Amino acid sequence: MKSGKNRFRFGWSPLFLAAALLLPFRVAPAAQYSIKMGNPSNPEDNCVKAFFLFEKLVEERSKGAIDVQVFHSAQLGAHRDYIEGLQMGSLQAAEINTAVLTASDSKFMVFDLPYISRNTEHFISVLNAGLGEKLAASLLESTGIRIIGWMIRSPRSVYNSRGPIRTAADFSGLKIRIMESPIMSKTFSLLGAVPVPLAASERYMALQTKVVDAAENSVPLVITQKEYEVTKYLSLTEHFSTPNIIGMDANFLNGLPADLRKIVLDAGREAGEYATKLDSESVAAAIEELKKLGMEVNFIADKSSFIEKVRPLYDEYRDEIGGDVIDAFN
Repeated sequence: MKSGKNRFRFGWSPLFLAAALLLPFRVAPAAQYSIKMGNPSNPEDNCVKAFFLFEKLVEERSKGAIDVQVFHSAQLGAHRDYIEGLQMGSLQAAEINTAVLTASDSKFMVFDLPYISRNTEHFISVLNAGLGEKLAASLLESTGIRIIGWMIRSPRSVYNSRGPIRTAADFSGLKIRIMESPIMSKTFSLLGAVPVPLAASERYMALQTKVVDAAENSVPLVITQKEYEVTKYLSLTEHFSTPNIIGMDANFLNGLPADLRKIVLDAGREAGEYATKLDSESVAAAIEELKKLGMEVNFIADKSSFIEKVRPLYDEYRDEIGGDVIDAFN
């Protein structure tokens, strides 16, 4: 009551207050739609940063009509869980690695073929030349998941606790964690390693407890996932270039008004480009940081011993993937 008396004492007249009460209140409109996004990585990861950008763009451009919630750090499970969530409608968008999509659509196996792409620029040019649209249409038909963005990781390399890898002979007997992909499994078998399929959320513990000796991933993720704590050697084999997609429940997307649907599609494309740019730019810095953190990094000028070992995979999977899909990279 005391504060109320003071207001009148310092000029707040009853007439002013009465007039103020007649003014319309400006209340922010409640969101009409909600997008839950799943991602298995930590907030420092480039793909998670891209999801936060997506959140910002969609909420600003929709003027609050769409509320976006980013669930990172595997709060909603791993990539395979996201596929089920999108199909069931319990999740509206998620990061999914193309290696996991191969169980639903064999065309995506093309990204599992070792040394399929020369570099990130080559990869982007192939997608933009038509392959991206072809694969998106195929995935939509087989799963009901719409690709709204491509997040192209820098090439994957091997890191382990046993020793440096310089030639294919160094893979002999190496237990290595891989994603659940038949081609990835055969790749490392051909190289002489022992592939162990595990979810991304189990990778750190598997390395720490020596369930596996090694893992393979884009170099920046070794830092963001803190896996330099449980490995010693990084060898830049650069064997796979598997992208992640921003996948969305097509039923949810199609249920949006046309103007909001365009906002979501534009933001998805921009978020994918942002993640690709960040990952490409962060590789060199990540290598230097890993050196400071105590990892031994070795560059491999001659990868011919790896390439020759895995060459049979191209003919073996040509019919299953589709010759036109493989040839798009040539």
